[in-house]
Amino acid sequence: MQVETTTRRPHMVHEGRNTFWTRTFAAARSDGGWVRVPRLYTRASAAQLTSDICNAHRRVGETFRVRGIRVDERWAARWETTAEGSQCDHVVWVRLVAGPKDDG
Repeated sequence: MQVETTTRRPHMVHEGRNTFWTRTFAAARSDGGWVRVPRLYTRASAAQLTSDICNAHRRVGETFRVRGIRVDERWAARWETTAEGSQCDHVVWVRLVAGPKDDG
């Protein structure tokens, strides 16, 4: 029995879906500045998320690890310890650096 597999292509982002990350990136696009992701993460998760977001533009031809990022977008991301919650809680901030509309 042969199983057919499909790979999501980066341009096949689920624009119509109202996921947490889709809403977060949409808010960052409309704001134009740094936007705090409204969740707390462990240090390792915050560091991995920022790496995935900052390097998403290099994943052309592969699926993005974080939903809501569009093809040809470049994002900046940073993480830091938060004053709220425990000492182990960290926040992630995102900012759109360049997108398709910036291409001239």
